[in-house]
Amino acid sequence: NSKKILKDTNIKMGGGANIDLLYSLIKNLKFNNIIETGVAYGWSSLSILSALENVKNAKLISIDMPYPNLASVKYIGCLVPKNLKYKWQLIRKSDRSALKNILENNNFNLCHYDSDKSYYGRKWAYNLIWNNLEKKGVLISDDISDNMAFLDFAKFVKVKPIIIKFNSKYIGLIFK
Repeated sequence: NSKKILKDTNIKMGGGANIDLLYSLIKNLKFNNIIETGVAYGWSSLSILSALENVKNAKLISIDMPYPNLASVKYIGCLVPKNLKYKWQLIRKSDRSALKNILENNNFNLCHYDSDKSYYGRKWAYNLIWNNLEKKGVLISDDISDNMAFLDFAKFVKVKPIIIKFNSKYIGLIFK
């Protein structure tokens, strides 16, 4: 079904995250209250929701906005099947307009960050997320080799980062 969905669209959105890593972290560390920024087609959302499928009171809140000048709004999260959507809230807004509001009312034990890739966008979001991340929670950030924001933030909060090479990119993790 996912191959058909992707074949039927000419719109190029972001690629898939390390879905095996996300799934394993959630299953093994029992994360159940998760936020992600950056959804695109929804590979990471699908992985997270699959890991949460039989977990009571688990939820995923995802934020992503349509790509400018593309008819992409209907494709955001399109890989997530109906049977997994009951634990999912998809917010189609930018980080700047949605993140503060969500974090005011929720604490999370896992954040998968894969949206604004700019240095200042990341630093702004990491700080908000970190302040609302539960003790022993984890912040995962994709594409950290784009700039020094993740490493600078890890140094700022005095946490040694874990860096994982995935394909030709790097993923960073810090545990609170």
